Order: sequence, then structure tokens, then C-alpha cells
Amino acid sequence: MKTYEHITKLENIMNEHEQKLKELNEVLTYISEHFDEYKQLIEYYYYSNQRNQDLQDEEMHLIPDDLPRGVLSEDGVYDFSSEYYDSGIRMIEIGLKMVKER
Repeated sequence: MKTYEHITKLENIMNEHEQKLKELNEVLTYISEHFDEYKQLIEYYYYSNQRNQDLQDEEMHLIPDDLPRGVLSEDGVYDFSSEYYDSGIRMIEIGLKMVKER
């Protein structure tokens, strides 16, 4: 009698990939809909006078100690924007693979 384990295995692969694609599309929708917020963060970090004022206030200990302030750190936004960029490149590379190897 023939076993059809391969069908079960492939069914599981299809179901898992469908779920992950659904999750990916939810994340891509979020990133697309909130891209202006990301640009606002970059604008604040690299170009705004407000950040310079906030850094001065930080040096003078005017900002409350319990206020999260990763956006004022030397590396926080830079590291995040690098990860954002790298993720964009990775999405392009994986997207091309998905299209080319269909």
C-alpha cells in the first residue's frame, strides 16, 4: 500500500508559507502606512533644531529621568535606520528570488 506522507509534508509547507505571507503582508502594510512617521524620525535626528535643543536639555538634566530617550542617543536612530535600509534591500533580494524562481 502506498503512503502519501509527501502530500502531508507539502500541505504543511503550503499552509505555513500562506500564514507567513499573510503576516508579512500585514507588516508591509504597516510600514507603508507609517512611512511618514519613519521620515519624521529621520528628519528629527539628522536635520531638526529641536533635537539640538533636546540634546542641550539632556546635558542640563532638564529631561525627566523616567522619559525614554533612545532618539537622543548617538547610535539609536542611526542603527535603526541602517536596519531599516538593510531590511529594504533584503526585501528586494527576496522579492526578486520569489518572482524569478516561481
